[in-house]
Amino acid sequence: MSKKLTLASLIVAAGTAAASAQEACSIYTVQPGDTLSVIARQAYGSISFQRLWNANRDVIGANPNIIAAGMKLSLPCTDGSLPGAVAAPVKTTQAAPAPASDTVPTKIRLVTGSDYPPFTDEGLEGGGIYTQIVRAAMDTMEPRYETDIVFVNDWGSHLETLLPSVAFDGAFPWLRPDCDSPETLTENSKFRCDNFLHSDPYYEIVSGVITRSDDPLAKTSDSTEFFGKTICLPDGYTDAVIGALGLTEETVTFFRPTNPDECFTGMVAGDVDAVTLEFVQAEDIAQRLGVSDQVAANENLTVVNVLAVFVSKNNPNGPEVIAALNEGLANIRKNGEWFNTVRAGYAAYYQR
Repeated sequence: MSKKLTLASLIVAAGTAAASAQEACSIYTVQPGDTLSVIARQAYGSISFQRLWNANRDVIGANPNIIAAGMKLSLPCTDGSLPGAVAAPVKTTQAAPAPASDTVPTKIRLVTGSDYPPFTDEGLEGGGIYTQIVRAAMDTMEPRYETDIVFVNDWGSHLETLLPSVAFDGAFPWLRPDCDSPETLTENSKFRCDNFLHSDPYYEIVSGVITRSDDPLAKTSDSTEFFGKTICLPDGYTDAVIGALGLTEETVTFFRPTNPDECFTGMVAGDVDAVTLEFVQAEDIAQRLGVSDQVAANENLTVVNVLAVFVSKNNPNGPEVIAALNEGLANIRKNGEWFNTVRAGYAAYYQR
């Protein structure tokens, strides 16, 4: 594209929108040249492709980078509800009959952390969207299971100490590596495969590379052009995205601050060449720091990642915990509560 990209431009885009009828709270027919980012920009004034993808998973499928002319997409209303639907409060559904009075529910303790908006943060309603999804799923497992969720903001301790010591039964939200393709895994990803069980996907996100908007790296489709550069990867964050792009410690220099804000301040200052991060979080940070016009998401280097709940293989009850998490997730997928929870979470987040 010839124009500067902003962090709002998150989806691989090759053409120019062919239609101007994109309006929130309507059904839109995809035109040749459309991308989710283009449609969202026309409909909402700013890019919120994740919202479009969430609402149209059954039409778009697992890859938000690919949409076809003729697809009919539901463009969510400003409150997150779908066109023609009545936004109802989220309700939980009991997944099993109450046990006998002398039965004690199995307690599951989960840990997450703050500073990952809009997904997990103590300052967000319900602890963030992902936290609300997990709560909704595990509520359906009562009274067989009783779930506590605790915030520990030292993210690095979750996989290094808290889960291996079984201080907690599970941690979220962590990027699940593709353990079925060991040849593609970095050492960090191998560690996650070797030492943890992973739940089914509770949420899927698009991650990639963010650069300065005036840097030629913002437009490249060749990841080898990052060789010799300094890339910021916050401490405790997975290097799965970097690995998927073929970038390693042998080819790039990593800067690993404890706070992801430092990635953006360092990049704007010229000390860092690029940041690898999930795009919704990246956009949030850039807007908060007032640098949105100075940074850009590379449209050509994106990776779809699975956010899952991790359980240590040291945990003797690990398989049972995973089974409960997966059953709860299946319950809210089936009864529509997953979308309602995501809808309400995003609506609350954007109304802040």
